[in-house]
Amino acid sequence: MNTAPTDSQLEYELQELYILSEHWLQDISFLEDELRFFNHILSEYREPGMSSTVVDFTTKVQEQEKHVNFLKIKIPEFLHFLKPFISDQKKGMDLGFLEKYNKLETELRLLFAAVKATKKELFRHTEAIMTTDKTLQTR
Repeated sequence: MNTAPTDSQLEYELQELYILSEHWLQDISFLEDELRFFNHILSEYREPGMSSTVVDFTTKVQEQEKHVNFLKIKIPEFLHFLKPFISDQKKGMDLGFLEKYNKLETELRLLFAAVKATKKELFRHTEAIMTTDKTLQTR
């Protein structure tokens, strides 16, 4: 019994992989927007003086921006790497192929989780500042 995928199945799966990888670029664009928004919040809602919390948030956002920039380079590199496999299905694949894909997918997933955690913390912090400001204004 032959369990190897047919050429059309492989072609379909490679195209799906390519499309999924292209969607990563849209995900990166979304994360860039989120980080721009975080920077806006950090500039608009500040406590008097530069608190260590603001410095921590600024550092987190800067690190996440670096990660986004890294992925903005690596994802197109992966798409370029993937194209020959789509056009020539006889091109040999090895574990390096899957390792590249899995590494990028994992990095993107971790970045999304980090941005989500930063967002929750930043909103909590901003809400506390706004509540304090509102309390001070009513006195």
